[in-house]
Amino acid sequence: MRLVANYCVLLATLSLCSLPALAGQASLHDLLENQVAQNNSVPKAVSILVQNYPNASEVILNEAYRSYPDAIPKIISGIAQQQPGLLSLAVDQALKLPGVDTDAVVQAAIHADPACSDVVVNSAVNDEPARFSQIMTVALSTEPLAVDSIVQVTAEQHPDHINELLALVKKLVPDQADEAMATVKAMFALKKEDDVSAQQGARQP
Repeated sequence: MRLVANYCVLLATLSLCSLPALAGQASLHDLLENQVAQNNSVPKAVSILVQNYPNASEVILNEAYRSYPDAIPKIISGIAQQQPGLLSLAVDQALKLPGVDTDAVVQAAIHADPACSDVVVNSAVNDEPARFSQIMTVALSTEPLAVDSIVQVTAEQHPDHINELLALVKKLVPDQADEAMATVKAMFALKKEDDVSAQQGARQP
């Protein structure tokens, strides 16, 4: 009876808590393992828990990554398919862990949901800017049709790398090189117009 009561308390805590207030990490581990046993799948267990207790998504993901480090790419893939709104959080948390294979995380997330390519590559590059070329190579090789969104987020968030990206696009997906260049030119032209308008507005009394 005491075990049942403790389990119910944990469920109530998970459903009501804020992330910093979540207590009982050991009990959370037990809950996670129970879900894994029931579903015979780590990704499915994690998806169920974050869906049922959205306020505790961060701590649930942390516990899942800690408990099942070899399953991180599959967990990321499951989040991309089932809770895409949590993908940025899931990727960011995974990439901050020591020893995590960034390329595997990027590949798993983009393969599961190509529409999230911009979110994934942006998170990865922010975490490991020195590996920009490798990260983009993995992303473009995994989903060539995501070129446009990858080019857009790079132009917006990492403009210093745009020439490097265009060179990779030309090498890996040459049939989309012209379209990528046109996207960049259009975005930079629009930004220039916005900058001019802002300067003119600042000069007005």
